[in-house]
Amino acid sequence: MGAPWGLPLRYRDPGPPWVAAAVLVECGSVWGSGVVVAPGLVVTCRHVAPRETARVLVRSTTPKSAVIWGHVMFATQETSPYDIAVVSLEEDLDGVPIPVPAEHFHEGEAVSVVGFGVFGQACGPSVTSGILSAVVQVDDTPVMLQTTCAVHGGSSGGPLFSACSGDLLGIVASNTRDNNTGATYPHLNFSIPITVLQPALQQYSQTGDLGGFRQLDHASVPVRVVWRLQRPPAEALRSKL
Repeated sequence: MGAPWGLPLRYRDPGPPWVAAAVLVECGSVWGSGVVVAPGLVVTCRHVAPRETARVLVRSTTPKSAVIWGHVMFATQETSPYDIAVVSLEEDLDGVPIPVPAEHFHEGEAVSVVGFGVFGQACGPSVTSGILSAVVQVDDTPVMLQTTCAVHGGSSGGPLFSACSGDLLGIVASNTRDNNTGATYPHLNFSIPITVLQPALQQYSQTGDLGGFRQLDHASVPVRVVWRLQRPPAEALRSKL
């Protein structure tokens, strides 16, 4: 799903400064969203920019309709529960505000998703609002965020922000689809907590080492169960109905 190529992103009131950190990521005939985490680095989803894709096109609204080529320097394996790709840009995106990564999450707080859902570059980035409805943890560590924001096709890889602080909470990974009926539920969606990625981002910024990202391919079984939206066997409950 996409829009005609070659059109500049429509300029409009940028709104809160953190909105400008969201970018459009084009990868062949596939497009999605991403977030600038450093002047020359964008995080998106693996299914938007898979490992085998050598180059991707990144479009930003700040500065005005900037278009920069980049390449996928890391993407998680398809067996990883964390659907993540990291794009290194051939030029820095100067003027784009770098979001502050959150350290804590608060269920019930107001949040916003910024992305290029449904119409992609034709309409520019859109902001949808909701609440952080669940922080799913494994061994007291957040591994999944659930929100009520509207998330449509094309929003994958976009940032999830705290509406209050503007801090970056996570990376949008998916909404919910009923495989039996084909129905999609955009207000039931899931994001990867930025705290999962932050150690790898810090390691890369300091040393250029991708080892931290590669650890995402070795998530524990309980984390994999969570992202399959299954209850661990030990916690399975019987219905009283």
